[in-house]
Amino acid sequence: MSDVDKIFAGPGIFEWGIDDQGELEEDGIIFDLTQGGITFQTQTTYFEPTTDQTGTSPVKTISTGTTGTINFETPDMDFEKVIKFNPNANKVVSGSDPTKVKYQVTGLAGKELPRKRAVIKPLGVDDPNLFIYIEAVAVKFDLNAAYVPDNNRRFTISAVAYPSLTATPKGLLYTWGDIKVSA
Repeated sequence: MSDVDKIFAGPGIFEWGIDDQGELEEDGIIFDLTQGGITFQTQTTYFEPTTDQTGTSPVKTISTGTTGTINFETPDMDFEKVIKFNPNANKVVSGSDPTKVKYQVTGLAGKELPRKRAVIKPLGVDDPNLFIYIEAVAVKFDLNAAYVPDNNRRFTISAVAYPSLTATPKGLLYTWGDIKVSA
């Protein structure tokens, strides 16, 4: 018999910059306001060799790698968060009045995005068995600043999850459940 208590619905929270105990690091960020929810999905590529005798029909399937993507929109227009994950963004503080600041985003190529562990938590759920920890996440950023009468401005967040070469086990992409559990 199915257990309806295992059905969860509702928004999620995205945290970037999580330590190995599942806690937010000092320079970590939290997005706890989203619009349209948070999605996390993986994509695996495959090699399917053939033989002359089988024509175009593969004889087996071999996994060649898996990455993940995280996508959401947030009305949290805090550029202090953006400068932590976007190497093209910087903050300029007025030399004469430190309360005056501006944020500048350049569009030049060649800057590598920093990668940190992230977690997606269902809102209002404290059970770490329901969290998804993603090992090496680079956050992509594009502004969506529409000024329209029936909607609000928001950041579009798209992140890429890579297999971590420093994690145990090597190549760890994500952990579903309590990150503190050990064998």
